[in-house]
Amino acid sequence: MKILGIQLGHNSTVAILQDGKITHAVSQEKFDNKKISSNFPKEAIEWFFNESGITPEEINYIAICGKFIFPNQLYIDNNTTSVSSFNKKNYKDYVKYLMATTFPNLYWKYLFLKNNLINKKTKQSLLEQLSKVLNLKIESIENRIIFVRHHTCHAYSAYYSCLDRKKPALILTLDGSGDYSCSTVSIYNEKNKKIERIASTPWLYSPGYVYSEITRFLGMKPLEHEYKVMGLSPYSKYEISREICDKIFKPLLWIDKDGLTFKSSIPTNRLMYYFKDKLLGMRFDNIAGGLQLWLEELVIQWIKNAIKITGIKNIYLGGGVFMNVKLNKKIMEMEEIEGCYFMPSCGDESNPFGACFYVYKTKTDNDPEPLKDLYLGPEYSDEEIKLYFDKNKLHQKYNIEYYDDIEKKVATLLSEFKIVARFKGRAEWGARALGNRSILANPSDLKSFYEVNDTIKQRDFWMPFAPSILDEDENKYIINPKKIKAPYMIVAFDSTELAQQHLKAAMHQADKTLRPQIVYRSQNPDYWRLIKYFKEITGIGGVLNTSLNLHGYPLVATLDQLLFTLENSKLKYAAVGNYLISKK
Repeated sequence: MKILGIQLGHNSTVAILQDGKITHAVSQEKFDNKKISSNFPKEAIEWFFNESGITPEEINYIAICGKFIFPNQLYIDNNTTSVSSFNKKNYKDYVKYLMATTFPNLYWKYLFLKNNLINKKTKQSLLEQLSKVLNLKIESIENRIIFVRHHTCHAYSAYYSCLDRKKPALILTLDGSGDYSCSTVSIYNEKNKKIERIASTPWLYSPGYVYSEITRFLGMKPLEHEYKVMGLSPYSKYEISREICDKIFKPLLWIDKDGLTFKSSIPTNRLMYYFKDKLLGMRFDNIAGGLQLWLEELVIQWIKNAIKITGIKNIYLGGGVFMNVKLNKKIMEMEEIEGCYFMPSCGDESNPFGACFYVYKTKTDNDPEPLKDLYLGPEYSDEEIKLYFDKNKLHQKYNIEYYDDIEKKVATLLSEFKIVARFKGRAEWGARALGNRSILANPSDLKSFYEVNDTIKQRDFWMPFAPSILDEDENKYIINPKKIKAPYMIVAFDSTELAQQHLKAAMHQADKTLRPQIVYRSQNPDYWRLIKYFKEITGIGGVLNTSLNLHGYPLVATLDQLLFTLENSKLKYAAVGNYLISKK
């Protein structure tokens, strides 16, 4: 059985499940070079068929993420996530705000009915769009297409992607919104072997929207820069952040009487006016600190309630709010839980996985295979790389040399405090660089931090880098008493004293936490060997690893994007396949 999963809208993504196993996944941003691209994933779909050799006729089901499809999600060039699209402030918007705050129930019904009417027309447009891309008749697509609820996708991706599925299981999802919900609580029913939803919060009471609106209030881009707000929060003054949390955020949104859903005093899609009134003039770092403190306490209590009500202590978490690694650290440390698993890169880019898992489970009654790694995107052979070099005459501008053991050469360069890009194997799916499309540096001196940031990444001064750590050295560097697996940079840990010496350039400079990728030989043997060589030279069992891209651009996947990054930065070295190229 072959199932094609498609996420429309922001984080537009395609995944394929073949006989229960995810074999390919890629986001549209890899092809149009627009971060969290909202464009219809035409090129991503075409890449899959070209790469896999599968024909559209062989696809048994097309799993669409979401029951509600909006017209702009079908645009080939959709710019709905630009800053300007979030900053339209006019009389019409203010009228909506007044209506939402004065008549919230009426406002919700109005939107629901309006979008129901739009949805029928849009689904027909989707069929027509897919017909063109897949070169199939509309009738043929209608027989294969299945629309899967947004938070069902999040729940199924969180549970079924895990290598260590425990039963019974408590599954929680939390994001901005999707199909008019922002959170769900579900359990895995051992009797019928199905995931059953027991609670859901309407989107108008969304903690995720609160975080995104503060991101916008602070002059950053919603849906993309929330991680910057999180990274800023440790620099705040606790006493002031505590007051902001208690006096501004807690009265705004809280857990409802049932213990499993949220409630707010103002519909959370209309918050900017509230924040202007309450927060204007306050320091940006203290606002970030108050917001982060509020989110952590809110979600921790929500999870405690769910555990108490269900009696289940093994939890699985999905949805964009759980991209917040500092929140995840607090969850991981809870006394109430026995085990927890965070869906890696759990924003909407993960929904095609959940949609595929749902359809496969529904149609076959079999469990899909878990994710063994995230290397699911484009790759290039050494022959293809050489042809690209020759075609673009790169030898005129770069020194190019082939190595039988490129990992040893890169390790040597890193030991000499050279900055090296690594482009090898299949591209990572998701938001995190996991060694195959990474910029690497020696983590033992802060000069690496400043050089990477000032000459290549140009990130905000408060943002940290992260380490890739050998599995054999995990206990030397991170404090992890519950032995939570951390191969995907989705949770933060406190650092050891040794880490603060060895990995000082790859941790948060304010609170000394780490967001590690623990590298296992079984997942990425070449990258593991590189770090092992580096350890043999330096005695350090980890490297600084940041995404191979320029600030504001997506993580590269293609050779064209790699060349663009080299040409527009001061990055000197790149290990491309088994070739080392360096600027003359």
